[in-house]
Amino acid sequence: MSTWILRGEANNIQSNTISFPLDMYELFHINQMKVGDKVYYCDKTDIICICQVKTITLYNQIIITLNIVEQGEPLSLKFVRKLWGLRNLDIFKIEDIKVLALEIEEDEILNSYWNKPGSVEGLVKYDFLDLHLFLYSRVAEVWIGDIEKQISKYHFFHAFRKQEYLSIMTWEDFQNFREQLSFLQTTLPMERFFSEQKAPIEQYRQYFLDILFGEDTIDKRLDSFYKDPVRRLIGFGHKEIGELIHYLFPNFFCRFTHKEIVAVERLFKETLLKSTYNTIGSKVYHYQKLINESYLLNKYINIVGRKTELPIYYEINCFLQYIYDTHSESENGDKEETSEAKENKKYWIYTIQNGMDTNSFFEEGMLTFNHGKLGNIRNYSSRKEIWDSYRQIYSATKVPYLETSALYQFCHEMDEGDYVFVKNDKEQIVGLGRVCSPYMFPKFPNSPSFRKIEWIRTGSWTVNGMLFSRKTLVNITAKQISLSYLLDIIPER
Repeated sequence: MSTWILRGEANNIQSNTISFPLDMYELFHINQMKVGDKVYYCDKTDIICICQVKTITLYNQIIITLNIVEQGEPLSLKFVRKLWGLRNLDIFKIEDIKVLALEIEEDEILNSYWNKPGSVEGLVKYDFLDLHLFLYSRVAEVWIGDIEKQISKYHFFHAFRKQEYLSIMTWEDFQNFREQLSFLQTTLPMERFFSEQKAPIEQYRQYFLDILFGEDTIDKRLDSFYKDPVRRLIGFGHKEIGELIHYLFPNFFCRFTHKEIVAVERLFKETLLKSTYNTIGSKVYHYQKLINESYLLNKYINIVGRKTELPIYYEINCFLQYIYDTHSESENGDKEETSEAKENKKYWIYTIQNGMDTNSFFEEGMLTFNHGKLGNIRNYSSRKEIWDSYRQIYSATKVPYLETSALYQFCHEMDEGDYVFVKNDKEQIVGLGRVCSPYMFPKFPNSPSFRKIEWIRTGSWTVNGMLFSRKTLVNITAKQISLSYLLDIIPER
């Protein structure tokens, strides 16, 4: 059985049955639909219910009748259309599409939020994380690091943080602890603080017992760990505590050394008020709370997927290291532009037709666009003129706005020297080229308009999940993250 999403009207619901009318020309949208198929039924604002196809009748129009199977709290399309894995659905982008078949994965995503509708709003509040995670997923293995070494560390701290161990800890045990943490290996005055015992061993023991089992909240314990003259152990500053908290509580805290803190501030800069977090304890506590409330863990699992069997926050640490190292900001606070973007050239994604042979496409060295009966697009000075002409020529009540707008861009907005990524219907980039002619109207009847293109690279690079519109021609010049990503995986020779 297939699964579908239908966009109708709430007033079509009568008792436990829905009658859903479609024009005959939309038959190709539902040619695979069968009685018994599952359907998510929505109006303009919400998914209202889950149904099952009862009958499909073809006469002067298509009438689909549905039996309502489940009704619950409406699921807002405003949020659903932002969910990773669903945001590229054409039904959310094109007004004329009323019915769309869903892939198995899309059904699973939608069904999970239908059962928990209250979580969707919070999830999409931080939807900017999705693309960062997708880009990271392609290089995650590089950032994960030496897993065997990390497993050894976690085994050590699993034993170290037990109360019975700490109660009898010796100076030699503390020396072994020192060897496990990277910050103690890189602190310049390390010998001064840790090469010899500076206090009774009971003070070292109590230091860790307080942080692990103290009665105060964790933020207060961290602060006393750092600044309380009685509890403080000399040599442990902000970066040391920020790493230690992760190893002592690996299932609850990230590592919060300088890099992770800067990464969190870059990701959530519009959410954070730095002046609020003026102690190490409050900063660690609130930054960790923000990570949890942003659904970063859920998003990481769904988009990147687990790469190790270590505590999940170890992998989040690696992601934050990636953000710190690859999303640096310039001195004026703006993200650095790529050298190509500074050339003031535009970048486009052009989707070739379904089933077209890519070899012959590249041999022709042309980008083509069917203009139908509209004629030379240079004769139209605006999109509206094209739309009005289309209505008149085809006696149409509805205009394919996306297609005609793309035709206008192909003629009036694309320039010689612009770069074009060519995408096929399998979510693959198959070529990168440079436009080397103006818009050209054909001399032969029924031939498409075209532009000549010089190929820079051809090949196959899968980009499934990137936020590409399914419109035939898309200007991505302003989408700096996507553009930088494409230029990185498809470099010029």
